[in-house]
Amino acid sequence: MRSGLRTTRRTLLALGIAAGLVGHPAHGQTAAPAFHPERLQALEAQLRGAPNVRALLMERRGTPFTHYRADTTAATRLNIASVTKSVLSLLVGIAIGQGAIASVDEPLAAFFPDHAQGPNAAALQRVTLCHLLTLSPGFDRGGLDANTDYPDFVQRLFAPGLLAHALGRPLVQAPGSRFYYSNIDTHLVAQALARRLKVPLAAFAQAELFTPLGIEGVQWPTGQDGVPNGASELRLTAPDLLRIGQMMRAGGQWQGRQLVPAAYLKEATTRQIDTGQPARGPRELWGYGYLWWLSSTPGDNLPAFYATGYGGQFLYVVPALDLVVVALTDQVSREVAGRTAALIRDFAVPAAR
Repeated sequence: MRSGLRTTRRTLLALGIAAGLVGHPAHGQTAAPAFHPERLQALEAQLRGAPNVRALLMERRGTPFTHYRADTTAATRLNIASVTKSVLSLLVGIAIGQGAIASVDEPLAAFFPDHAQGPNAAALQRVTLCHLLTLSPGFDRGGLDANTDYPDFVQRLFAPGLLAHALGRPLVQAPGSRFYYSNIDTHLVAQALARRLKVPLAAFAQAELFTPLGIEGVQWPTGQDGVPNGASELRLTAPDLLRIGQMMRAGGQWQGRQLVPAAYLKEATTRQIDTGQPARGPRELWGYGYLWWLSSTPGDNLPAFYATGYGGQFLYVVPALDLVVVALTDQVSREVAGRTAALIRDFAVPAAR
């Protein structure tokens, strides 16, 4: 322990042969290490110089790596910010699997028939759930900050009329033609999903996703409309997020049960649209799925998908490496988010090679 940091890394865990976590090597064989010991030490050194990182967890082939800041434990629930969007996507997939939603190609008019007869009726027939999930509905965003609509969204979330405003925006671009980051459009996903469920959205999430994963005590505040904030504010622990990542790495399965349809997960983590942001690897591996970001690992360009939230909240999965990484930080700035992303890219992922 140093400078108020706590990191767990037993030698056997670093070698990937911890009893009860992964199998022992067969006679005459040597187990390949789950994590590279020297690179794991380099990660630990970086964490000592990253005071805003409250938790960083990794798991590979049954072997964990766990780091918590002194004021944070495995039971500490933190605001995962826009990682909430990616969790919401999983709930959409579950609802599709259960038949509550026919497909991502349903138009908004089908979810909001009470708004589909007004002056924006034609737009609500053109814009589909898929366009919301890929953040490309084409609605007007005039007068908003170029990077985020969050301040405007939060004001509307706690006042009447959010839905009427969101569905009344004119189309200024063809749906599906351009990605733009939008919190209000993500909340429309939550609104649409809530209308198709027989129970409240929060109860559906608990019963169909959280409880099967052993996640309890979830906090997910609602707005004036009574629907949980589809864009942000979900509060989970670092181990909670790790379980979600492990389930996704397994194609939606958890302890023998298919929680999220595998076909939906494949689509959700496949490039559906170009975000216009610079790629650090093959362009086809970078972009956006269904409320999930896509990228590639540095050096060997392995496909990866991740959820991210303001200030450096991350759930990062590299299926080819059997690797899941979770990082939770103080929600300080975009600079902290950038440093945390670099920490994962340059130190956490290399430790799994």
